[in-house]
Amino acid sequence: MKVQNKTEELQIKGKKHLSPVMTRVTELVIEKAHGAKFWTADGKEYIDFVSGVAVNAVGHTHEKMVEAIKKQADQLLHLGLNYGYYETAVNLAEKLAQITPGNLDTVFFSNSGAEAIDGALKLAKAATGRPAIIAFEGSFHGRTLGATAITASSSKYRSYYEPILGEVYHAPYPYPSQLPNIDEEDAEAYCLNQLQKLFELRVDPSRVAAIVIEPVMGEGGYYPAPSSFLRALRDIANDYGILLVFDEVQTGFGRTGKMFAAEHAGVTPDILVLAKALSGGMPLGAIVASRELHEKWPTAGHGSTFGGNPVSCAAALANISIIEEEKLVERSEKVGADIVKRLQHSIGHLPAIKEVRGIGMMIGIEFHVETAAAYVPVIKSKALEKRLLIMNCGVKGQTIRLMLPLNIDKDVLDQGLSLLEEVITEAVSIN
Repeated sequence: MKVQNKTEELQIKGKKHLSPVMTRVTELVIEKAHGAKFWTADGKEYIDFVSGVAVNAVGHTHEKMVEAIKKQADQLLHLGLNYGYYETAVNLAEKLAQITPGNLDTVFFSNSGAEAIDGALKLAKAATGRPAIIAFEGSFHGRTLGATAITASSSKYRSYYEPILGEVYHAPYPYPSQLPNIDEEDAEAYCLNQLQKLFELRVDPSRVAAIVIEPVMGEGGYYPAPSSFLRALRDIANDYGILLVFDEVQTGFGRTGKMFAAEHAGVTPDILVLAKALSGGMPLGAIVASRELHEKWPTAGHGSTFGGNPVSCAAALANISIIEEEKLVERSEKVGADIVKRLQHSIGHLPAIKEVRGIGMMIGIEFHVETAAAYVPVIKSKALEKRLLIMNCGVKGQTIRLMLPLNIDKDVLDQGLSLLEEVITEAVSIN
């Protein structure tokens, strides 16, 4: 078969040699990206409201990050942290100790968020000598076996892999859309009562190593846990000697208008799990906890060949420097609030939409569950036709989530939001 162009050539190769197990959102062949835009091999320009699934917090190919990556690649590509210290990994660990909440001053580096979650579970079990883990319904923590075991945002993630990890229990998350028979004002109390019921009926708290939670639910629906709920979890964990783990893989580094979402509630977890925007596109995850806790993790009890890769750490240091120098945490809070206000005014009144909400630049447009399947796929498709890439989330796919670069140019933001408002209005009107 004669190949007509580069786009067709790469699509054919990809379909032949890349595993079909991964969900393919588009058939685009992407050649380059910068800021909040990318360009396909056939020269078409797109606005990117996905940012590599909240990875590119400072946009694609930021000059300072590219420079740092090139400089480090010229000096050292890989050695392995168990064979010696090197500057970028040590300096990044020190930087994370400085900017994370409370006494979280010691870091284990991995390659991804899912790996970091697995490591955090191992740390919790080793440090406490307890077997059980509690996580929350609707939460997503990754696709490795340990992370899959505590994920509960869709049964599809675990349907082929049981049995996975023993002694994992799930409690309800205070997200009203997941609690249809509970009044919204009663959601938090209900969830805390259910957690207590879990202790009474299924697992004695003396057997629980960790409670793991996303302070803002990610894939499950882009919904923030109330600060009072997180504070209550902190108290419960303290009372029973349980470690509290915050999965901030998606919320960290300014996404919510604070450097870390934990700051909204004034809660310091025992273990903080980071990835995604940590390194702005290079593979890197981190488990951050106190020195005291890390010293309860026996030497050789965990490890990683590529974790803390010199180039990834260089990218992360540059990324954090950009966030601080350009005051992107503060910008996230302000611009995010402006976006939510704009969308509430322009589309929030539409009967198909249940709520427009956001915390910083972690913004969700939630459709009523009963009709989301009729609207959201159409909106995504029409947006792509207009060269705007968006993504949805939620157990029923009911929420369009906006994952914008924190430094997105105002003109690009306005253009993208206008396209989004247009396709949502049209889809709702037609249906």
